Amino acid sequence: MDDVNKKIVLYLMKDYRYSQRKIAKELNISPPAVNYRVERMTKEGIIKKVSLYVNPNFYGKYHGYASFSNRKEWKGEYVFKVKCIEDVNVYEIEGDTLEDIKGKINEMSSALGEPRMVYIPEQHPYSPSSFDLRLLSVLKENPVMTPVEISERMKVSSKTVRRHLRYLYKKEFIRLVPIVDINKSNVVMYAVFTKNVEVAKKFFENVNFREISDKNGGIFVNIGNSIQEVSDKVKKFREYDPDADLMIAESYDVA
Repeated sequence: MDDVNKKIVLYLMKDYRYSQRKIAKELNISPPAVNYRVERMTKEGIIKKVSLYVNPNFYGKYHGYASFSNRKEWKGEYVFKVKCIEDVNVYEIEGDTLEDIKGKINEMSSALGEPRMVYIPEQHPYSPSSFDLRLLSVLKENPVMTPVEISERMKVSSKTVRRHLRYLYKKEFIRLVPIVDINKSNVVMYAVFTKNVEVAKKFFENVNFREISDKNGGIFVNIGNSIQEVSDKVKKFREYDPDADLMIAESYDVA
């Protein structure tokens, strides 16, 4: 996979709603060329599918992250999972309360051993309207459904659908996640857990596609071109935070 395809993958992972015209302008190629490359990567199984990630806060719940040795797989529920080459799995889990989250992590610890990393960000659960719930129900059937298609299904105006979608995306309650075959893509997906959030925001800005952070710390999920490039970049970042943890993904999926 060439550098142009890698850059397209990064744009799609940052926000799958990026228009092909916008990506084409950024990469100085034509929109049809972007469309061809995306279709080709999909046909070749590099982009396996597009999933809808729903932040548990949307449902009025809480979420947290924990990593465990992957010598055993967690058979219980989770929201998001990343399998890392460092022999760990990172799980995003949800609970009705923060105490519920901690209780579930303890339950996982009983089965998987002590967690290597636990991060529960500051968060503010939402109270969805009945319209929001209907909208999400339709979108789950086909995450890449257009606002017009959704409006036809819901028998409401596309303007209303667009307004609600903009709000949900802005609040990061929902996200379209392309599930990329990392081995086939020849990209390196890696996460850095750090307490130096403000520096990390700037340091990983050009390669970051997902950030979960608060004033106490954060997880920055990024893409690199090679293990060597990632190693050099993280080594440089550790000049600012010597205790930063690195996790390199082998695969990932939305539950």
